[in-house]
This record gives sequence, C-alpha cells and structure tokens, in this order.
Amino acid sequence: MLSDTERRILSRLSEFSQDFEKSWDVPRSLSLPGLAESLGLVRSSLHKPLNRLVEQGFVSNRTAHVTGGGSRKRTVVHITLNGRTKVESFESEPLSRTGKGYGPIPDFTKLFGRDEIVQDLLELIINGENIFLSGLPGIGKTSLASGVVDEILHKGWNVRWATCYSNTDVYDISKQWLGGNPPRDRLAFISRLDKNKTLLVIDEIQEVHDRHISNLKDLLFGLKAVKASILVIIRSPNPFSVVEGYSDFRLSGISEKDGRSLLPEYLTEEKADQIVKSLGGHPLALHLWNPESKLPEEVEAVQQFIESTVIEKLTSHGISTLDELSISPNPLDVGELFNSEGLFELDESAILRWHNKKFEPHHLIRNVRRLFWSENQTKSLHHNAANNWSLKDGHRAQWMESYHRVKSQNFEKEWLLDKISQISQENTASAALIIDEALRFSEDSDYRMQAIDLAFERAEYDIAEAHLSDIEISPKKQLLMARLFRIRGDTESASELENQAIEQLSPLDKIRFQVSVLVRKYDDRLPGRLSKSLAKEILSEINNIILLDISDRDRNTAELSLNLLKHAIALQISDLSLASQSRSKLEIMMSEDNETLVALDLRTRLTISNTSKLLNSSLESIRLFIDDCSDPLKKISLIHAVLEKTRGNHPVWVQELHNDLFNSPLRDDMAAYRRINAQCWYWRGILNSNLRLSCWQESIHRFRSAECTSAANELLDELTKSI
Repeated sequence: MLSDTERRILSRLSEFSQDFEKSWDVPRSLSLPGLAESLGLVRSSLHKPLNRLVEQGFVSNRTAHVTGGGSRKRTVVHITLNGRTKVESFESEPLSRTGKGYGPIPDFTKLFGRDEIVQDLLELIINGENIFLSGLPGIGKTSLASGVVDEILHKGWNVRWATCYSNTDVYDISKQWLGGNPPRDRLAFISRLDKNKTLLVIDEIQEVHDRHISNLKDLLFGLKAVKASILVIIRSPNPFSVVEGYSDFRLSGISEKDGRSLLPEYLTEEKADQIVKSLGGHPLALHLWNPESKLPEEVEAVQQFIESTVIEKLTSHGISTLDELSISPNPLDVGELFNSEGLFELDESAILRWHNKKFEPHHLIRNVRRLFWSENQTKSLHHNAANNWSLKDGHRAQWMESYHRVKSQNFEKEWLLDKISQISQENTASAALIIDEALRFSEDSDYRMQAIDLAFERAEYDIAEAHLSDIEISPKKQLLMARLFRIRGDTESASELENQAIEQLSPLDKIRFQVSVLVRKYDDRLPGRLSKSLAKEILSEINNIILLDISDRDRNTAELSLNLLKHAIALQISDLSLASQSRSKLEIMMSEDNETLVALDLRTRLTISNTSKLLNSSLESIRLFIDDCSDPLKKISLIHAVLEKTRGNHPVWVQELHNDLFNSPLRDDMAAYRRINAQCWYWRGILNSNLRLSCWQESIHRFRSAECTSAANELLDELTKSI
C-alpha cells in the first residue's frame, strides 16, 4: 500500500507528458528540488518514498539538462506506464477550474497546516473584503495566497495577479493584470477592474522603491471602491501602516503536528516536534532543514539558523552566486548570471525562489546575506555588477548597469544622464528610480531637471512641483511652471509665466517655443474639423514669427515645422491653394524624405475624395502605404485620418490596424507622441463602446499631460453626456 507522500509524488509526475522521458531538456518541476517544492516537502523527505517507488517500478530516474537551470545535468524523475496505471486507480479526481487567471500567478504548492486558514481567507474574499496578508519573510504568504487562488478559480472567479519588484509602478501592475497596452491613468485603469467575482492580488508590495510607493498607496485607496476583492501580500512590518478599507490578516508559523508533515517520514515524532519547535513552525526554515542541520536554541533564532546552517555552509561558488543574486534588484535567469557555478548548489539547498525561468534568493535569505556586507563591500558588489552588465546589450542591461552604477556611487554625470534618457524610452519607472537614487547622493541641478522631466512624462505633477521648488528661478523654470499650470487648467497663469519667460530666451529657444505653442494649439481639440477662426489665428501667428536671428540650419528646421503645420491647416479648411504652396516648399526641403511626401499626398487625396469611387481608391492606396511604412507615427496619423473620414462606417481593415498598432504604443517623451497617444485612446473608445468609459478617461488624462486642456475638457463633456 502506498503512503500519502508516494501517492502525491505519482499524481504530480503523471501531470507531465511521456515525451519528457527521452527529452534532452526537461522542466525543473521534474528535478528533485522542483518536485519537492511543488509538493511542499523538505528535499530530504523525498529520498525514501522515491526509492520505494523505483523498487516497485512506478518511477525511474535519469540525469538530464533542466531548462533554465544551468549547464550541469541533474537527476530527474519520470513516472512509468505502471505508475500511470496506478494513478488511474486513485479515487480523487482533480477539479477543473472554471475561472480565468491573469498575470504571473505562481504554481500551486501543496500546503500543510493551512487548510483552515485558506478557508478563513477565502470566506473573507468571497464576502468582498479587502485584505493585507502580512507576516515575516518566508512564513508562506505567497504559498497561502496561491492556495486561495486555486480554490477561488475552482469557484468560477477570475484572478488577476501582479508581483512587485523595486521598479514596479502602477502602470506595471496594470500591465500584469490587464496585459497589452493598458491605461496609465489610475481612474481609467480602475474602471476596467470594477467586476464582480474577481480577485486582484498584489504580491511583495514592500519591494517597491520609495519613488513609487505613494502612487501604489493611491491605487489601493482607489481600488477599495470596486466590486472586485483585493488581496495585498506584504512582509511585516507593513510600510503602508493602516489603509482605510482594508483589514489585516497576519500569518504565523505552522503547528508542530503540521510541521511534521513537511519532514522526512523516518524521523521520530519527538525529533520532528523538536525541529518544528526550534524553528518556530517557520515553513521556509523547515524546507531548508537537512539531517546535518544544527538547530537554534530559541524560536526567535531563525535568522541565526539561516546564517549558521544555510549560508556559512555554502561553497565559495555558492556564496558568489548568492551575492550576485542578492545584490540584484530583479530576479535573473541563468543567461544573465556572471557567477553561475553556484546555481546548482543554491537550488539543491532550497535557497532559490523561482519565477518561471528567472530566480532570486528567498527574501529571508537575501536579507540575512545582506547583513554580512559592510558599506564598502556593498558598493564593491554593485560596482562589479555594473561592470558585468556593461558587457550586455539591450534595455534591461542598460537599466541594471545604471542601477548598480548609482548604488556603487561611482559614475560620471553625463554618462548617467544619457543612460537615463535611453532607459526612459522603454521604462520610465526604472528611469525615475535611478534618478531618485542619484539625487540621494548629489543635489546636482541637472539631475533635478531630469527628475522634473520624468515626473511630467509620467504625469506625476506633485512630484514635478516638489522638484521645481528646489530649482532656482530661470526662464526654463518659468516655462515648466507654466506647463504645470496649463495641465491643471489654469491657462491664464500659464500664459502670464510664458510671456515673462519668452523675453529672456535666446532667439533660437524663443522660436522653438513659439512653434511648439502653435502646434499644441492646433492639436488641442478632438478629432474633427478645425474651426476657421482658430485656423486664421494660427496662420496669423505663423506669419508673425521672425526667423532672422538664427542660423540657416535652424531656420530650415523651423520653416519645415511651420510648413507642415500650414499644410495640415490647409487640408482642414479645404484651402487647396495654401496646401499646394506648402507642399511645394516641403518638397524642396524634404527631397530625400519621399515617405513623408507620399503620406502628405495621401492625406490630400483623402480630403478631396468626394465620391465613393475616389474614396475607395484613396483608402486602398493608404492601406498599401501603411503596409510598407516603417514609421509608426505616420501609420497612426493616417489611420486616424481614415477613421475621421469614414466616421460611422469604418472599414474593418482600419479597425484591425488600429488595434494592432495600439498594442505597440508610441513613446511618451515627446509632446507630439503624447498627443497622438491621447487620440489613440479616444478612437479606441469610439471603436470599442464597451470600453469607452475607461478609454476616454485615459484619453482625458493623456490630453491633459500633453497640455491640451481644451481637448480634455471637450472629451470630458462628451463622456459625461454618454454616461
């Protein structure tokens, strides 16, 4: 007769295909550490049950390469045909999940001593409670939550899971919960989550950097009003203190009786009880236990146990790999490790916490290891990590190198400013974190200005204002303050500050500012016909711009921008003579940019297409152009032009193209991109009426961040009328 552990081993192994039996690469779950982890058992407790199963012909062992586990072969376990037949005789059948899971939900691990707690927590969630699940590191909070998720999915609920790291912000949580290109605006994001029978989970929220923690707190306040239930998993002590609308659910260690279930069966009851009691029922500490472990004398000495039994017994390779992982702000995969020799040892010792193919030390072990380092050792480790990451390419390598450079306090200012600009194109949360760290070491005004630019880009206006208060008065500060006033709807104060600043600008900066104001004025409206009065006003201001006191190169750049604006206005008011004049000048200036000229001509054709035959011909030409075009800005601009021309009867192809391009959003570090992104969300609300509330809330948010107050107010009026 099989023991409970043997039955569970066979049931777990039967979940994997027979194809893995001869495969070169096998999943980590078939290795001994992975199998023990999924069953919730101490690694050493598998030996005897597996040996008995091998003797009975139910399982077999071999060595193979484990995916994501380094180059060294490991022992893996497979179930035999006899084993599969045996599993079919087991009475219990797994229940099918009827709910859907989104985000990085961890694999369910067998829990011991938590059945009653799972049911208590499950009942609170089903009753609509919002909960902070708190407890010491390694106490089993994430495992408990995954057990609750497993139960609630079986009940038909949907679960959206997000895991936090140092550079996690509200938008990153939005992407984990919703996928694709979700809203950045908190209200738009929250409105998408206002669903019954939904559980929203945020794990490891204490890992978030101070730069982003206040925004996450605002998110938690906003979420408490939705129909979904919220579960926030957090290490004690809770950095949020008390959040109104949430209750605290504190997790403690497991009992001596339940702790015995994790340990090898051959231990006497007295010995097992001694181990559990000595380790305070701490699940991670119990998983780290092995027969050679020396137990601490006091329950409070789990940290001492980690030091003496786990860390101090590692080889030099194990320590080197552990240090590299412990200094990293994010989990790594095997290809990112520079000291991978100790990976096998760390995994065999149950030190690693896996996130699919990425891994990190369990936070308790990481935190204890960090206590070993002096300040100079910490800086040295960051310095070495930065040098290693500098050898790699890509956005992630840039972020990791920059993070470690700043933490090492050994970097050049110009290098860092350039890196942050590059990083912000991919991830503004990471860029904001790095500049915030730099400001801790230096009050350099250039760092402060970059922090302000990032805050504006991220629509964090309170943060921008706080940084501006530390900047000396200057024309640039006045223009930034004017931008802040305009975003908040105070256009009168904004104009007053702009007028004060413009007189102090150089001729070139003055012209750049005047051109940007005119382009913004043109864009500050919802899609539709430009009024003739506004067109006349902008054209008059264009003619009043004096381009004498700047270089020929700068003059050509300004004239190019102004003629592009004239051409757009001419098409809006059907002034084909002005359109032709602007087109002729643009052809001279852009002789080598045929793609832009073709796009302008297609817009003109679309504008004058006054019969169905002409319109169909223009639409087909635009579709073919978009297929070959390499510039996403041109593509989206033409798609929006088609949507405007065909309003009420949009071709299927243009809707599909808009959805496809929408999922690859434009950068937000340029005003033109911010405005067209706002229009993207407007059109998405038109094309998807069931998402209109969320999409238009996001569009309003983005119009305001692009300083298009009139467009934002106009859309707010439309949204109010449509509700």
